[in-house]
Amino acid sequence: MNSLSVLKAVLLGVVQGATEFLPVSSSGHLVIAQEILGIEIENGGLVAFDVCLHFGTLVAVIAFFWREISEMISSLVRRPSDDRLRSGMSVREARKLAFLIIIGTIPAGVLGILLEDFFDSLFSNPLAAGFMLLVTGAILWGTRFVKGEGAGVAGMGVRHALLVGFAQAIAIIPGISRSGSTIAGGLYTGLSRDLAAKYAFLLSVPAIGGAALLKAKDLAALSGENAFATAVGTLAATVVGFACIKWLLGVVRRGHISWFAPYCWAAGLATLIYIFVR
Repeated sequence: MNSLSVLKAVLLGVVQGATEFLPVSSSGHLVIAQEILGIEIENGGLVAFDVCLHFGTLVAVIAFFWREISEMISSLVRRPSDDRLRSGMSVREARKLAFLIIIGTIPAGVLGILLEDFFDSLFSNPLAAGFMLLVTGAILWGTRFVKGEGAGVAGMGVRHALLVGFAQAIAIIPGISRSGSTIAGGLYTGLSRDLAAKYAFLLSVPAIGGAALLKAKDLAALSGENAFATAVGTLAATVVGFACIKWLLGVVRRGHISWFAPYCWAAGLATLIYIFVR
């Protein structure tokens, strides 16, 4: 099929918006959904469509964390102090968190550039996505055994940022959840539940934005007919993504992120069965 219907675009936008932030792998679900729906946009259009959906979720996370993001930016030009900002962070903590987000972005940036062709090849491989969903389930299930509240921004260091950043880099592989691996990585390295979730979401801003910029050249592949459907799908991804961020923060704070593990296992197994018996 060379054109994309509005209905299918909305369905994929909902899938992207929900799975980008829920720990079940947006890229894996998009690869699988595109396979099931039979979407094959020619001349790089499918890559461009995926870029737009990810841009929609980028807008969602920026809108949700606008206060924290604006405070981190302003802290870079202010004198460090312990004065509390509206988000609850001090100026000093806001500046530190901004620095740690930059550090945490490095692993994904390096691997994304060095292994771009390899990662791109996986986006047309539903078999790999299904298997990696099983891996994501194992990562999430392990968080059941993490105890204690962990460190806040004051106790977070470069080690935490690099380890969580490496978890984000691995999540470039379809089927490995970016939010799931980074939140779990934060918990495994000793961060508090609240900071692990917040840092994971904020870390997605440069990651999604950078990936979108690298693929921006592919936007020209969208035809006029597909462009409208893509715009509607992108809007759906933004709205659903915003709602899912709010819900998942509550889930993580209650220590229930492992609840998503059975779903990942079921989705992974269902995908593998579908691939082998179709």
